[in-house]
Amino acid sequence: MLLGIVLHAALSFAPIPWTVQDSQQSDFYYVLFACIHGFRMPLFFMLSGFFTAMLWKKRGLRALLVHRFKRIFLPMVLAMLTIIPLMWVVSSYVRSQPASESAEMVTDNADVGEPAEQRGAVDIDVSAAVVTGDLDSLKAYLQNGGNVDAKNAQGAAPLHVACLFGRAEVAEILLDAGASLDVTNNEGATPEQLLALDWATTAYVAKLVQVPVDQEDLFAGRKRIAQAIEDQSGRSVSLQVASDGREDVLGGLIALFFYVPVFHHLWFLWFLCWYVCGFVLIVKLLQSLRIPAVSNMWVTSWLRYVWLLPLAAVPQYFMARSQYAYGPDTSVGLLPLPAVLAYYAIFFGYGAIYFGANDQAVAVGKGYWWKLAAAILILFPVGLSMQGPEQTSGRILFAVMQVSFTWVMSFGMLGLFNRFFRPQRLWVRYLSDSSYWLYLAHIPLVLLLQFLVRDWSLPSLLKFGFVCSVTTSVLLFSYQIGVRNTWLGALLNGRRYPGPEENEPTAEPTYQIQSSATQEAV
Repeated sequence: MLLGIVLHAALSFAPIPWTVQDSQQSDFYYVLFACIHGFRMPLFFMLSGFFTAMLWKKRGLRALLVHRFKRIFLPMVLAMLTIIPLMWVVSSYVRSQPASESAEMVTDNADVGEPAEQRGAVDIDVSAAVVTGDLDSLKAYLQNGGNVDAKNAQGAAPLHVACLFGRAEVAEILLDAGASLDVTNNEGATPEQLLALDWATTAYVAKLVQVPVDQEDLFAGRKRIAQAIEDQSGRSVSLQVASDGREDVLGGLIALFFYVPVFHHLWFLWFLCWYVCGFVLIVKLLQSLRIPAVSNMWVTSWLRYVWLLPLAAVPQYFMARSQYAYGPDTSVGLLPLPAVLAYYAIFFGYGAIYFGANDQAVAVGKGYWWKLAAAILILFPVGLSMQGPEQTSGRILFAVMQVSFTWVMSFGMLGLFNRFFRPQRLWVRYLSDSSYWLYLAHIPLVLLLQFLVRDWSLPSLLKFGFVCSVTTSVLLFSYQIGVRNTWLGALLNGRRYPGPEENEPTAEPTYQIQSSATQEAV
């Protein structure tokens, strides 16, 4: 949960889309983001499955459902009525504020003294140039050696964007520069396939990214692009020139249920609701069929990798399809994206099975030091270097490398914390209790602080540290005075029972339900 603050704080300093774009950016922050994102939520869901099984064994299925309703569903609903609207307000405010005229968007690796055209094509936002029809910036990008098929964080090449929004002049420049007609986006669509996209879906995407479009101009631009493609390639292009009512309805429903951002950073709570309900159904089914338990050999020994790696690689294959994507996708809509739901379900399911293995010695975490070293120094860099493969074989290998990093890193973290945090410590327990609240409430404050430091002429590392430390400090203070000993603290973490045992940390932990956020939240 606390790494979530670090992850989101890093986004404004990374050269990827985010609400606030800092004046000092570096690829370091993207690497940091990708590393944390690659294992953080999978490990969280593994712990979720573990404690779900623990609660079931201790209290039964009915108590499990009641407990999760109070600790997961109710906080999610309250946060959606308070924190999410606040996030919208803050986001709208910071988007409306232009950057200081004295501040120039540069990367930490750039020579600030050089003019933009001499610093190279990397400083130009190609997607923005395509959307706005900024032909001068696009030509400067291509003249400085920019990749005409470079994909943005959403997996779209410049020609995808031009075809989607009917930017005919831009598309003609890209085609003259040798843009590929076979490059695919995250959904596997080529640029010319987007020419046939229905109006409802196009209008929804345009509204989502705040791009003004006119239906008549859109179809006229697409018709001109189709003709340019036919002239260059000699092949016929399928083109939708009128809106089909049935397609509009279907496209609108798909966009509404799967892609409208309902939950934002609370999506993991919604996923937990799905998994708990699925867990109850599976338990009932297994009890009726009397299926024997999985052998511990397949859960705690090295043999677990034999089935965990390929199993998680299957949904991972369908995710991280853009040139700059790494790790699992995020699903913030009312209906979870199937690949994302299946991916995290594997980690949740393993956690539930692992509880039944009664691994008191935490055998899965043995050799944590080499596990963490191999994950961070070998598996992660190799996987990161393989981003955006087009061929099937490359995508399979990319998926295997990603999930290998995730599993090895997760098991290494279990071993690390078992080694150094096995005895109960009050300060660790306090951070654990507060982490649920800190994560729920951090986004609006992070956005405000990122906006505050955006134009400061300071090294990005200092500004990044400022955002992280101030966010954590302010929210810890708010937790202490307004959450911990209130009804909200009881809702998030359970009732607290102060007594002598709080001041007497045990040397050996036992498997019991305690009112810590790490256990209550998951």
